[in-house]
Amino acid sequence: MVTQHKKRLFAATGAVLAVWMPATVVLAQAAAPRPAATRPAAAAEKAPDPKLVGLWENLIHYLRIGQGDAARSFGQALVDSGAKPSEIYSLSLHSPGSMTALVRGRGLTGMKAIIDKLLGTIEQGYRTQRSDPGQIKEAIELLGGTQRAYLRGRDRLEVSGEYAVAQLLRKLEDPQITNVLREKIMVVLPRLGKGAVLPLLAAADKAGPHLMQVIANALGQIEYPHAVPGLMELYHRKKLQPQTRRILHGALVSCAAGDVKVLTKPLAELYYDLALKFYYRAESLLPDARSQTANVWYWDEDLAGLTYKAAPREIFCDLYAMRMARLALKHDPKFHRAVSLWLAANLKRQVDLPAGATDPTRAADEPPAQFYVLAAGAAYQQHVLARTLHDKDWATTVLAIESLGATAGAESLVEPSAGGAQPLVEALRSPNRLVRYWAALSLARALPRKRFAGDELVMPVLANALGQKGRKGALVVAANEQRRNALKEAVRTLGYEVVDGADAAKGLAAAGAAGEVDVAILDNDPDPMVGVSRIRRDPVLATLPIVIATQAARFQMLAKSDSRVRLVSPKAVGDALGQAIRGVVEANAGAPLTPEQATKWAVAAAEALRQLGLTGTAVFDITRCRRTLIAALADPRPEVQAAAAGALATMPDRKAQQAVAGLALNSATEEKVRLAGFTSLAESIRRFGNLLADPQAQAVVDLVGKMDTGPIGTAAARTLGALSLPSEKVKDLILQSKGPK
Repeated sequence: MVTQHKKRLFAATGAVLAVWMPATVVLAQAAAPRPAATRPAAAAEKAPDPKLVGLWENLIHYLRIGQGDAARSFGQALVDSGAKPSEIYSLSLHSPGSMTALVRGRGLTGMKAIIDKLLGTIEQGYRTQRSDPGQIKEAIELLGGTQRAYLRGRDRLEVSGEYAVAQLLRKLEDPQITNVLREKIMVVLPRLGKGAVLPLLAAADKAGPHLMQVIANALGQIEYPHAVPGLMELYHRKKLQPQTRRILHGALVSCAAGDVKVLTKPLAELYYDLALKFYYRAESLLPDARSQTANVWYWDEDLAGLTYKAAPREIFCDLYAMRMARLALKHDPKFHRAVSLWLAANLKRQVDLPAGATDPTRAADEPPAQFYVLAAGAAYQQHVLARTLHDKDWATTVLAIESLGATAGAESLVEPSAGGAQPLVEALRSPNRLVRYWAALSLARALPRKRFAGDELVMPVLANALGQKGRKGALVVAANEQRRNALKEAVRTLGYEVVDGADAAKGLAAAGAAGEVDVAILDNDPDPMVGVSRIRRDPVLATLPIVIATQAARFQMLAKSDSRVRLVSPKAVGDALGQAIRGVVEANAGAPLTPEQATKWAVAAAEALRQLGLTGTAVFDITRCRRTLIAALADPRPEVQAAAAGALATMPDRKAQQAVAGLALNSATEEKVRLAGFTSLAESIRRFGNLLADPQAQAVVDLVGKMDTGPIGTAAARTLGALSLPSEKVKDLILQSKGPK
């Protein structure tokens, strides 16, 4: 049964057609076929080779049921078949859902290279067949021929989809077009489906009255909701012809699924809601998975009207989220939520852009995303950070924190945002390692003057960063020694260094000593809930991803409520355990640090601690990191040793000064590290006086007494001067001198 808004839409359609053609044509339009979005894809003009069809169907079947060996044989046969890209592309149309099966099947053993080859071939066939202007022009001409020619042309245009829109619209405005061809084009337009919505909207913005009516009618029949804001903007234009406004009204209600209340919604809110859908990648807005690029549509008078830029598909939704957020602001400059959404989408666009790819929508002199975030100020930065944290979008969160820390003062960094949240403080509790490190580093560098909720987390996070060496670490807790050894062996095969314990207390003690722990594996004995509770209360390990060897109901509830928890069967080792560990770590902690990244973070943490020591902030107690800094003096990385000594030099602490002296006086230490050690030791002595043990002070005297005028001897002499030892020590040096007696 046709709804009222459909009846109005069809009535308006008839009026549009009546402008251009006889009444008999109007009746033909009213019986237009259903849009492509509601029916299967058009069959290819030439039936695929049955042999290729068999190979394809078997490949998809075995991918769906996870049989990698069988899928590999059929996939390889397809690759070796010599089939043209257009044939492989036609096969992808032949089986609905096959692209999803291919993408998911890449994870099966031995399938990645084969599927990537097939996806590349499909992409080649897809692009060539769909976008070829000559084929599109020929298909349009076929529409005006016999019924058989019309069907061939229609099917070709449906395959071309969005690529056909520009030529179809130009043909409609051709004064030489026949009424029959005009009628057929207007029938075909809505059959192009979802892909035609964005180019049609881009064209409608600049279209004359008659073409606007045709576009509105097509959008109303396609019925995709993301057409609503654009149609609403047209609907509110002044000086519209009454007939055009009626058609736009019908199309609006149709795209809103019959909800007439849409007409009362503010345009800025509609655009913002659509921007959110693009930002969060609503399934109905995703570009075609067959293509590695997706088109961003524009109206450009210099390029003959409707045109597009092919952007990497990974950033398509980000780009349209930015466009819709900008349009929301255009219609309501006080719609502040659109500002933070645009900023977040721009950061996300930068993160999502594949390595080596470019964004064709950006001008060569366009500033990077961080520029806009830096200029926006702390309030918007807090909103962006709150959104990315909530979404667990860790890479974008890191960019947001960098921008926040680079511009905001200490008060702004810890000031609660709307709803009382403190996004940067919340970031300290993130399961993602880099998010925690950036948050702690930003808060430390801000040098806040007064305490704030969560300030006690900064020092443990910096200490953890300081101890990073670029190795993967895992904690294993199991009461049964045989089971514990089996788990340890399984975890080691994944490249982890393992610490373990028979119970949670012993395991956490071992983890604390190790410094680098990326995941905990808890056996079902002892009670894993005790281990989970202890881990979550630990200031350093609170965010640790956890794999639990149990399927008990209470743990299933825990895993549903906490994304940092994964369950495996009680006897799992091998692939099942490895898959769970990889999944929970990648989803939460992120990729392990490389040795180079670990060194940079260790140095950055030590330098932040030194800055805090020099400024004497009362908010952070850097002596909480003393043990980690002293341990870093024995680190094999010279830059880490030097940075740790510099931080220890700012502590009014006997153990700190003596540890730095031990570094400087150790003849086995690299010379440049010893020099840094003596510099830090002299600084510590000048700031806090001589806190050295007598043997260390004597060692400095003895070293100077050797009369070595090289770098080490000179550095030791400066340190001796800072020590201000009793006169008899200096007398001894004079007596040992080789000058005039």
